[in-house]
Amino acid sequence: MAKNDKSFNRPKMVRKLKIILALIILGGVIYFIINVLKSDGIKIFYCLSDRECITVWKKTNGEVYIIPEKYEDNNEPRVSHIKTTNKQFLTLYFSKELPMKIIIRDEGNLRSNQKGYAIENKVKGEWELLEYSDRYKNILYKSDAIKFKDVKSTTKYLIINIEENYALDKDGKKLK
Repeated sequence: MAKNDKSFNRPKMVRKLKIILALIILGGVIYFIINVLKSDGIKIFYCLSDRECITVWKKTNGEVYIIPEKYEDNNEPRVSHIKTTNKQFLTLYFSKELPMKIIIRDEGNLRSNQKGYAIENKVKGEWELLEYSDRYKNILYKSDAIKFKDVKSTTKYLIINIEENYALDKDGKKLK
């Protein structure tokens, strides 16, 4: 039997496979770097239920957006949101008595005792963000409320620690 002129050359084949593998790995690294450079910070989702979610978007320039629901877009929010800093502490209330409304309560910040956030309501018919006041106290809290956690059964809340990347629900459960 005659030997084929194009005989199988194992070392040559291994070398070609190594080159292909190196190109695939290099392509993956380049893709990862482009995505990191294209990314504008990190987004963390906190959910109390399917409908009661918020997104905390910590941008690379230090700005923080808190946006109702899971916000996946990389553009500045065109929906209602809170614009704040990494040092701000907030409580967000959800109540069945106030559908499609989130009550925002200032819990201070690490820099000063002054309010360090701005509420921007954008689109009617979507979530509306409202500043906490005595007007909402009777809706959110039991009539004999003494403690912060003495909210009505129709009320849920998130205490958000932006800098440390977690939130607490009304049962004290840490959400990450």
